[in-house]
Amino acid sequence: MRVRTVLVAVVASGSLVLAGCASTDRSPTTDDAVATEASSPGPSSPGPEAAEPETGSALTFTATTVDGADFAAADLAGRPTVLWFWAPWCPTCVSQSPQVLDLAEQHGDAVNIVGVAGLDESAAMADFIEMTRTDGLTHLDDEEGAVWRQFGITEQSTFALLDENGVVTYTGHLEPDELAGRVAELAG
Repeated sequence: MRVRTVLVAVVASGSLVLAGCASTDRSPTTDDAVATEASSPGPSSPGPEAAEPETGSALTFTATTVDGADFAAADLAGRPTVLWFWAPWCPTCVSQSPQVLDLAEQHGDAVNIVGVAGLDESAAMADFIEMTRTDGLTHLDDEEGAVWRQFGITEQSTFALLDENGVVTYTGHLEPDELAGRVAELAG
């Protein structure tokens, strides 16, 4: 009986984790609001609507890439940027990888495209990159969630779009056509 109870609990928690993957109709919780208020700068929370544009540059952070290199966001200034917040176990994130690669190929000379991996360990992030063949992109290892918090990201897959000055113009989930259109606009 105890084994059955544990099994039911594991299945239920797994269902909850998968239900959160790319959910666009999720209402922020009190914990989300507290986490968002504690982060700066960045929009309030992702969702189907565009976040209020920020007035200052969000390119104030440093990080480490999944392959261990130092990364300074300030180096992205001067070109629009797409930050793709993903998790290694997210099926939506896996399905988005070909489109993100296509966008990098089409607009990589005009727009920075950076993956921000979180919600798992570094080894799983590296496996995701290998499996999706996205190793041509820069991917940040945000295992501790610092970049996610800075941008108010509470779920994957979320995109943050920044103009050439590093000002956030949109944060939230984007359907493929919406993403392609917004990246084309950023590219000019």
